Order: sequence, then C-alpha cells, then structure tokens
Amino acid sequence: MKKWINYIKLFWYFAANWNPLLAGFILWHEIRGEKKYRIATSAPLELSELTITNGNISQSSRYEAVNYFILEALLSRLHAIADETSFTDLGCGKGRAMVVAAHYGCTKIKGVDFAKEVCSVAEQHLQQLHTQFPQMEYKLYCQNVLDYVIQPDECVFFLFNPFSDEIISRFLEKVDISIAQHPRAIYFLYASPKHVETFFEFEYEPVYRKRKLKWLDGVILRKEM
Repeated sequence: MKKWINYIKLFWYFAANWNPLLAGFILWHEIRGEKKYRIATSAPLELSELTITNGNISQSSRYEAVNYFILEALLSRLHAIADETSFTDLGCGKGRAMVVAAHYGCTKIKGVDFAKEVCSVAEQHLQQLHTQFPQMEYKLYCQNVLDYVIQPDECVFFLFNPFSDEIISRFLEKVDISIAQHPRAIYFLYASPKHVETFFEFEYEPVYRKRKLKWLDGVILRKEM
C-alpha cells in the first residue's frame, strides 16, 4: 500500500509542476522499472531528513531518482558507441542508476553520495543484484563527491543534476588531472543537464542527446586528451 501511495504522490508532484501527460509517462516507467529491476527507489527524500557526511546541502538537490526512460536510453547508446564497463554514479542515492547499469553490461560499479541513509539502501540493492551478476564488482563511498579519489580505470560517470555548477566544475578539474596522468576517453551520462554549459567550458563534446515530452532530457558528453 505504501508503494502505491508513493506512486500517487509522485504523479501529482509532476502533474502540478509540469503537466499530467508527463506525469503519466513518468509514472508508467516508474512502475515498469521498479518491477523489472526489483528495487524500491521511487520515493523522493529531502536532504534535511538525512544524515549528511561533510557536505553543503545548499549546493545539492534533494534525492529524486532519474527517470527510467532517460537512464535506459543513455546506457543503451553508451554501449553502442563505447566499449566501457566502468560506471561511477555521482550522487548515487538509493542506487537506481547503478542497478540498471549492471543490466546493461557494466561490471565495475561505484557510487558516491554524502547521505548515509540512501547509501545504506543502495548497498542493499547492490548486494541483492550481486547474486544475479556475480562478475560485478561494486563499492559505495558515503562522502562528499569532492573528496572522492578518481581511479585510472574509471571512464564513465553518471549524474542526475545532483549539485550546483560550482561543484561540477571542481569535480571536472579533478577529472582533468586524472586524464593528464592516465590518458583515456571520459564519458559523462548527464540526465536533466541543467549545467551542461559547464562541460562545454571543459571542452566536452556531446555525442548523444535524448529528449521526450519537452521536459525529459539526457546527454552523453565525451572528452579525450
């Protein structure tokens, strides 16, 4: 019953802030995706309700999972244009993007989030998934994204508008240092790309964009030194 109450709240949230057609589309994919991937990630959470690890909530957005339609479109296209198996979710929340990424062939999965409670939920989802994909390696980091140490084998990053353009810019500076030390192509899968211009400033090029019903939007950005 609680699950369906959350779905109804989600529908009215999108209907009130955007329009009923978009709300119906999102809700249909929410129900389909949660059932398909056997996870529970739909209910949004305010950051003020969570235990935050070394972070500034004024530069971050509340927990709200990315729409399945855009997420699946980005992952499907990524694996058509790049042979990459790493996937690092910046602001991973309850783990939706990481779970779906595993179903699309990613085997080295990492998530970063500064909210303790959602990290715990993500851990449960990934533990459950590991029995289905035993070859999958995963690790969660409950910390500020700016404290995260980028590894040489990380090539794909995902974000669903989790923080301000200032935070994104500072993280991209860290990525540039990593590329300079370990040359490779970097891909960002960016859903609801509010600050996409920041990536252009760092010389990322869009290689794919998916839009639906005007409001749903996602882009894949690529950079190679």
